[in-house]
Amino acid sequence: MFTFSPKGKEQMSVYEMNNEFTKTKDITIKCGSDSICLFPSQCINAKCMLMSKNGEYVNIIRKKQNGDLLIQQSMHFGTKLISGTMSDNGQYLVTWDNKQKQIQIRGYQEQ
Repeated sequence: MFTFSPKGKEQMSVYEMNNEFTKTKDITIKCGSDSICLFPSQCINAKCMLMSKNGEYVNIIRKKQNGDLLIQQSMHFGTKLISGTMSDNGQYLVTWDNKQKQIQIRGYQEQ
């Protein structure tokens, strides 16, 4: 599976592999102003979670057992200049943004 978020659109397209990659769904995500790519999307298989930055937002998306994708959290940073990553186990999100001008570490809490 991979995802694609068009610049400046509150949409994410999901592509899955059968015999070839085909678009299986579109989901609505938070975006804000135009996006700058300093923050790669990450899939955390152990938690069935996808983290995606789009515009001024970082979106945490859960994959349910039936395959549906659900926006679990959308974090608004108030700036499109956000860089960061999530730890391999999905436990921590580390960000730096142009507004706060400092590294922020957030812990993941299961809901």
